[in-house]
Amino acid sequence: MKTKFLALFLIVLSIQACNSSSDTDITETEKDETPSDTPIKEEEPEEEEEPTTYPFTKDGVKYGEDYVVFEPEITKSDLGLWVKRVPGNPEYHEGNVAPINNGYLEFTGNNLNGGSAKSPLKYTFTCPKTAKYRIVMRMYQPLNDHEEGDKRNDVWIKLAGTFSSKCVFPTEDLKKNHKFWGRGVRKWGSAHKMEGHVNGVKKLNKAIYYLSAGQSYTLTISGRAQGCSLDYILFYNDVSNYSIETHDDPAVKLPASYMPDVIETN
Repeated sequence: MKTKFLALFLIVLSIQACNSSSDTDITETEKDETPSDTPIKEEEPEEEEEPTTYPFTKDGVKYGEDYVVFEPEITKSDLGLWVKRVPGNPEYHEGNVAPINNGYLEFTGNNLNGGSAKSPLKYTFTCPKTAKYRIVMRMYQPLNDHEEGDKRNDVWIKLAGTFSSKCVFPTEDLKKNHKFWGRGVRKWGSAHKMEGHVNGVKKLNKAIYYLSAGQSYTLTISGRAQGCSLDYILFYNDVSNYSIETHDDPAVKLPASYMPDVIETN
């Protein structure tokens, strides 16, 4: 009798345990199926960047699709031995094509043959397109009647940033001061070639840099020969059909778009 009663008691406990487990499963299932009170945020579509419209000018630097150009006057460096020439100055030279915005910088230090780098001027710009860029400058030599054509015609230049050389000069050489010269004998011409030594051999060649889009670069121009005058500095894609040679005036030889913007004055 006791054995039957014990068996019956165990059966009742087993049934209650099953019912309890079933209730728990139902409750947990219901909880899982209950929608969350926190609203689901819909992902907002990313805004597409508008394509850059060229040319445009920022901080005095004019950007084209494959060129960068600026006047030497936009520098934030102390001019030091550089002097701005404007109409009304006895030394001002206008020429067939007047200087951009009626002004340019003339170096007044050292002597007519040259000298050490003085009064460095810095210019920072961002490359608009990955490509090979040649540097040229609109340059004027204020020579006296008895002075030869290879005087007052050069500056020192160097470039800082991540780039590689696409000319005879090694990349590391382009990051150091080198003589940059040209011809503009009593007229507006150009500084267009670099002078240096490669493996002990003197070289006179174009300076060409492989620059990367979006990268920042800083050009430093220092005075070398007294009197050398600069109207503007241009980096342009070397694969174009345009070339500057000795005595060429960039304002005449190259497209007008390669010149800095003219600032309207009232």
